[in-house]
Amino acid sequence: MPSKTKPQELLIKISPSIVVFTFLFVAAIWLTMQIQAIIFMAFIAYIISVGLNKGIDKLENKFGLNRVLGVLMLYSLFVLVMSLFIAFIFPPLIKESSVFLQNVQMPEGVTEQLENFEVNFDSIRNILDALGTSVTTAINIISSTFSGAFVAITTIVIAIYFSLEKPRLIKDLAKILDHGREQALKSFFNELDSQLGNWIRGEIILMTIIGAMTFLGLTLLGIPYALPLAIIAGLLEVVPNIGPIFSAVPAVVVAFLAFGWPAAAATIVLYIVVQQLENNLIVPKVMKTSVNVNPLVSILGILIGAKIFGVIGALLAVPIFIVARTTFSTWQKYLK
Repeated sequence: MPSKTKPQELLIKISPSIVVFTFLFVAAIWLTMQIQAIIFMAFIAYIISVGLNKGIDKLENKFGLNRVLGVLMLYSLFVLVMSLFIAFIFPPLIKESSVFLQNVQMPEGVTEQLENFEVNFDSIRNILDALGTSVTTAINIISSTFSGAFVAITTIVIAIYFSLEKPRLIKDLAKILDHGREQALKSFFNELDSQLGNWIRGEIILMTIIGAMTFLGLTLLGIPYALPLAIIAGLLEVVPNIGPIFSAVPAVVVAFLAFGWPAAAATIVLYIVVQQLENNLIVPKVMKTSVNVNPLVSILGILIGAKIFGVIGALLAVPIFIVARTTFSTWQKYLK
């Protein structure tokens, strides 16, 4: 009789280093998710510092101004401009928006219910419940406002430290990684500053031009609430390709509610003309030194960022792509 063959045992050996690496990798992902808000705040601070570093370097190198003094001057100017923008733009924006909401016609069913409303114990209880909810909402708004102010101040402080300590940070990072990589790190940060700086300055100019053109066009058409609609159009320019489409929707709705289909059609034509001027004339002139991000890449990045991190992910999709692309090109040039 043929002898029975014993089944062979498969022995898999796992190195302790693989276990440790896997554990550290998972722990790093978990830690990143826990502090993602802090990471985003630091990244926004770095973007602000990059946007101002060119002016700071010019004050230091061309005019011989002390770097600390140059940083304080430009950051004070930045805070002043932002404060003036909030002080002069937001009050009329809120006023016109509130007027628009007051003039919106309520559906017939809601109007009838308001006319037939009777005061009884149940309605009083509902009002008290709503009042309690309103108080809670007001407290949440106040707390979120103070929290937002704290985040804004902290972000500015971090940006100031980035601007002041950038040369020292590069040297310290080179010591941690490898003494021979200091030139690669300098090249990486110089390229990153150049690309991000061009993108920031180009976006600011583009947002201003598009907002002004939209405001002028809506005013000439007689569309109400031109200021908030123009601000929306300008701000959404920070989201490339998708932003201009979404900015047209509220303007068309307002035009339709105010004057009907002819005004809505004219508003659609206005936004198409503005977008064509933007794509064929303004963007090539303003963004000629910019980063040239492929439209498909930017759309996919925005959608992925919005899905994972929400609005902040969509807004930071393009600068994150710039950082990733610069990192890859530096790795190919110096570290490969």
